[in-house]
Amino acid sequence: MAAASYDVVVVGAGSAGCPLAYRLSSDPSISVALLEAGGADDREAIRVPRQYFSLWGTDVDWGYVSTPQAGTMGRIHPMPRGRVLGGTSSLNGMVYLRGAASDYDGWAAAGCPGWEWSEVSRAFDAMEQVLRPAVLEPHNTLTEVMIAAAEENGFAPRATFDAGVLEGVGFNKSTIVAGHRHSAHRAFITPVRDRSNLDVLPETRVLRLAMDGTRVTGVVVQRDSGEETIAAGEVILAGGAFDSPRVLMLSGIGPGEHLTRHGIACITDLPVGENLIDHLLIGIVYNSKRPISDINAYCTEGCAFTRSTPERADCDLEISFAKEPHFAPETNDGVPRFTIIPGITRPKSRGSVRLTSADPVAPLAIDPNYFDDPYDMTAMIAAVRRSREIGAQPALAEWNDGEHFPGVAVESDDAIANYVRKDVSTWFHPVGTCRMGSGADSVVDPELRVRGISGLRVADASIMPDIVSVNTQAAAMVIGWMAGDLVQQ
Repeated sequence: MAAASYDVVVVGAGSAGCPLAYRLSSDPSISVALLEAGGADDREAIRVPRQYFSLWGTDVDWGYVSTPQAGTMGRIHPMPRGRVLGGTSSLNGMVYLRGAASDYDGWAAAGCPGWEWSEVSRAFDAMEQVLRPAVLEPHNTLTEVMIAAAEENGFAPRATFDAGVLEGVGFNKSTIVAGHRHSAHRAFITPVRDRSNLDVLPETRVLRLAMDGTRVTGVVVQRDSGEETIAAGEVILAGGAFDSPRVLMLSGIGPGEHLTRHGIACITDLPVGENLIDHLLIGIVYNSKRPISDINAYCTEGCAFTRSTPERADCDLEISFAKEPHFAPETNDGVPRFTIIPGITRPKSRGSVRLTSADPVAPLAIDPNYFDDPYDMTAMIAAVRRSREIGAQPALAEWNDGEHFPGVAVESDDAIANYVRKDVSTWFHPVGTCRMGSGADSVVDPELRVRGISGLRVADASIMPDIVSVNTQAAAMVIGWMAGDLVQQ
């Protein structure tokens, strides 16, 4: 296969790019190049699930940070993104949840036919034959107890979250197989690396698209040997909610005024980089009366879903259970602690991703605009209160030795809001910056083709019109899988 020319070039070997390359290369008549700016995923901390925190801020992390957030007391939030084969699936928390049927039906109703739950669920079924996500076994006893406490608090037991119904509590699946992280690269690419029509090119950073007018002809990349162009019949960006808009804007596809300000000629004026959406979460930390087993340490085994108000038609809160202390200041006092982690999953605040320079390696301006919409704080306060109800249930009586952080004095809505603004964290689920749709507010159409440009699609979490009401890894993967089918139609 000629190294400099392919039928399809996929940019980004992450959660979406790997299943996409797998699907495309299953047709031996299609030559595929899968490009990744990072290198090999061979270090131990990637393979060992409990070590994923140690990867953040290293050379396998892009090291992105937010702009100062007025809604969180001016704090700057780290936003780890994988710069390695497997992308962020090589350094995330490995939670695998499909989402609610209403998430995808909402996309279809908003102008994205073909993305209904009936279609997406079939794609999940097919994709998971390769991926093999599973509930972790054996369970940690403390997780079992916290799930029992949620049931005592009125959560219905849910044997599976796969059917598109979330409300209730149960064990979630993970991308962990035989005790090791099963990243997108390990699941979809490692088994097929010997396909003659698939080239995987690590340490290949895409600087911009190669263009002939409004047609994409390939990508301009930076490798150890220098700058070169890889030709393609079609380019599919799968770099995620930060890097896909970066490549588009550097190539002259994006908000005209913004591009002109940086000296970039605008080829097509599109709302690239707008509609940034992210999940937020916080922790309620408890002292434990009993030692806590390290079975499935630092891996989320179970979670619960509910509504912030009874009037809502869908779940907008996710509560996760952790066997470790999260969010609390370090004490080193030897007291075992666990955390109930409430988060909001249907935020209304919208932010943006912008260039700071025409230099392709310059930092991005990432502004999630946290808590811009008052609903988000109202929902977070409701999530904190419901989490405390779980912590107070009889099932946890033999474990709960009192709330360690933020402490029972943090009780009024104002006090909880202040705690949230001071300590809330991103859930690391950025989406939406290359929005899919049928109107002028969209960047790609329902077949993921960039509007006004030929030979170019985007297939990753950036195309979500609205965020799914669960952790986003599974949705990003199925977007890549379904994109493979769209290209081959």
